[in-house]
Amino acid sequence: MRFTAVAAAALLLAAFATLGYLFSEEDYVTRPGSPVYYLGISSLVRDLQVPDGAESREYFGSIGDGNKPAQSQLSFKVQPEAADAVWDQMTRQLQNLALHSLSTAGNESTAVASNKNTVSPGIREAQYTSAKHDLILLTTYQDNDAGTPSIRFEITHFD
Repeated sequence: MRFTAVAAAALLLAAFATLGYLFSEEDYVTRPGSPVYYLGISSLVRDLQVPDGAESREYFGSIGDGNKPAQSQLSFKVQPEAADAVWDQMTRQLQNLALHSLSTAGNESTAVASNKNTVSPGIREAQYTSAKHDLILLTTYQDNDAGTPSIRFEITHFD
């Protein structure tokens, strides 16, 4: 019994320390498995499956400030030739989470359809909402790491 009480107290202290950290740092980067990851990154973002071959996975969070809403974000990079397949995979994941597309209303608008083949910063973007009316953005960007081109995906949940 005594060990259980000590373990529970230690977990509670760790949770409070993590919350204190989150509120002292407006923006933070974290890794899966850390207390900040579980307390600071939304479950929607944590539950997304990162595609095979993705590199430079990063989780970013912000508690928000003033008019800026809290946000959780997953970003990763893929090879340019894999970008269309990864876009389709991420779109299916978001739709399977019962999110509703704001940018396409069930059918792709002309702007979304023409934006799919544009190769520039902010290559593609789709907006989704949940039943709680929070906003989820799926965005891709052209990126170059030491001269190697890649496509960076960002999935941002504003809650």
